[in-house]
Amino acid sequence: MSYLISNIDYLLNKHKTNPNELEQKNPKIKQSTIFRIQTGATKDPRRSTLEPFAEWAGVSVSDLFDKDLSKSNEGIAEFKKIDIEALKKQYNIPDSEDAVLFSRIFNNSIILNKRWVPVKAYSKMGMDGFFTDMGYEGNGGDGYIPTHSAGPKAFGIRGTGDSMFPAIRNGWFVVCDPDAEPVPTEFVQVCLKDGRCTIKEFVGINGGVLSLIAVNGGERISFDMEEVESITAITDIVPPSQHKHEHPNGY
Repeated sequence: MSYLISNIDYLLNKHKTNPNELEQKNPKIKQSTIFRIQTGATKDPRRSTLEPFAEWAGVSVSDLFDKDLSKSNEGIAEFKKIDIEALKKQYNIPDSEDAVLFSRIFNNSIILNKRWVPVKAYSKMGMDGFFTDMGYEGNGGDGYIPTHSAGPKAFGIRGTGDSMFPAIRNGWFVVCDPDAEPVPTEFVQVCLKDGRCTIKEFVGINGGVLSLIAVNGGERISFDMEEVESITAITDIVPPSQHKHEHPNGY
């Protein structure tokens, strides 16, 4: 049994970071490599590609694959020893519902380095990987999903069908961040002026032509930029188990 995915998730949570931040700090750690392993798009990665990540985490590549690192370290559990009463005094938090909310946010959002973004509604994806944008930015009862890196304008959308399998499974969510810069080899949401939207791997823009790669088949696709309404970077892929109908912090 390989513990690779769970170990990567554990180490990122332990260090309160994400693949995007890691690559910015250490270009040898490729966000796309970690991203594809986490989402299952890469089933059997070469161990050599994970050497920079293992070196950063202070473990061996073999340990990444073969050991449950969450059980060999105290890890994130040590954060549970936080003295909430001391924090209330430090930040002048009163004995009220606000104090309860503060402790809940501290233990859940800050430690796990995540916040919650609203889910945006849209129609079911077709077999060609396109869907129709409903022109709706969330906050309307479709719930919330967590993000580790997206900005204040970010929103989530839910994938339906198998047009993006295995990178994005049926029922999983993606976080779209209008403030993030699209990065080659990473996923983006592209909306066309005819109302269709699609999620693809971003290649680049050259000579007024947008180049993309299909998520599930490697087919190269291009659009004239005059056809394009928007290009939005995708910063997280979230499993359905993380979706909440109500904001977890009571907002």
